[in-house]
Amino acid sequence: MKSLRVCLLGWLAGLCAPCAAEQLFRLQETELIIPQVDYEGAIYYKPGDPLPHLDFDRVGWKRVVEKRHRAVVLETEYLRLTVLPQMGRVYSLLFKPTGHEFLWHNDIARPGGANNSTGWWLWIGGIEYTLPGEEHGTTWAMPWDYQVLEDSPARKALRLQVREPTTLLEESIDLSIHPHSASFEADIRLWNPGADTVYFAHWVNPMWVPGGRNELTDSTELIIPTRRILIEERWQANLGPSPQLWGGNPLRYIRGWRMGDIMADGLLAGFFSAYAHEAEEGVVRIFDPLVNPGVDVWTYGFEPRDIPMGSGAPSKGYVEMWGGTVARFPDERRPLAPGASMAWTEWIYPYQQTGGLSYANRIAAVNCRLTEKGIWIALCPTRPLEQAILELRAGGRTLVRQPFQAAPDRPFQTSLDLEEPAAPEEVVVILEEAGAEVLRCRAMGDAE
Repeated sequence: MKSLRVCLLGWLAGLCAPCAAEQLFRLQETELIIPQVDYEGAIYYKPGDPLPHLDFDRVGWKRVVEKRHRAVVLETEYLRLTVLPQMGRVYSLLFKPTGHEFLWHNDIARPGGANNSTGWWLWIGGIEYTLPGEEHGTTWAMPWDYQVLEDSPARKALRLQVREPTTLLEESIDLSIHPHSASFEADIRLWNPGADTVYFAHWVNPMWVPGGRNELTDSTELIIPTRRILIEERWQANLGPSPQLWGGNPLRYIRGWRMGDIMADGLLAGFFSAYAHEAEEGVVRIFDPLVNPGVDVWTYGFEPRDIPMGSGAPSKGYVEMWGGTVARFPDERRPLAPGASMAWTEWIYPYQQTGGLSYANRIAAVNCRLTEKGIWIALCPTRPLEQAILELRAGGRTLVRQPFQAAPDRPFQTSLDLEEPAAPEEVVVILEEAGAEVLRCRAMGDAE
């Protein structure tokens, strides 16, 4: 067991090693060994049922085996993304400026029960892309095909493909990185090749642990641009009544949680994030809220006792911040007509030294707050900004317009005193690059 752990930990530590200049933008196919409970011999199929099921009585719970996975690594000077393509899963998201991993990993992968058509799920970690709905869907359990799409100086890209066996929907995900970027891009396409309309929900499930500890820190903040949250009846004993206002809600921080789900009751912008205030770093997903209107957040709660770590080691858990093509989890569905398809692009990236988040797009994560004397702003971009201009306006007046530079490893901060107090809705932050506006947001008050 020790040798397995040394192998995995040594590989993760190597992610932080300095790279030669020619290696700072690369795609590499490799192999990754992950220890797991000996469960694969307990998988079985029912007659006429294409889904794999698990006989829990036959699982070798006390036997740990080496599982060799095909892996593809996409890397820039700021980011190292590791994909398990045959599982359709992003496994590792390492942010080089802090040296921290942002995706939860089970120390020994293990199965458990789940409310989906397979009846089970694998606690391994990372980011999963799920169809056709339900809790984790079925595609996590399917073998995926993959191919390298591009390995050029301008783009590194990998395509993952799967057919969901109960609906026959087909999904392709193009994961890509670009030079000098701390983000990765996912171009997702769903296609109905059949003769009947299919009802489905697609959910992206990142298992986040910002802070570098492979567990949630005590001051982790969950950031969702919504006015209200909804809580299913089964979780209201833990999390309170439904609906609730989100501004100032204690559930914004992991300290306010017990086990359960919350859902956003509508979105004001296309992002959500988790931020570890102890480590001053966070991770954010960027998307089109018209195409992906759903946000469902699950955690085991604050100081939980039943995290399914394969070794049995104690853990403070992780947060699943689900993003979906429907607004309600898990029962809502949307139609896809015969021969029809839908597609969208989304981004995920780590950021740091912003004290939280008030707005993010694919260019930068921004925190703009009103203080007693004026305005404080912090900004962490996804790539170097060398010819950028920051403009602050209040009540239609330009308060400041100044050039600045920033990068993922060099966040920008500034403060401005105001002669007269301003309301949050009056303060606007504008970011320009090379003469074009690339970001616009407003300041936030303490209760937001």
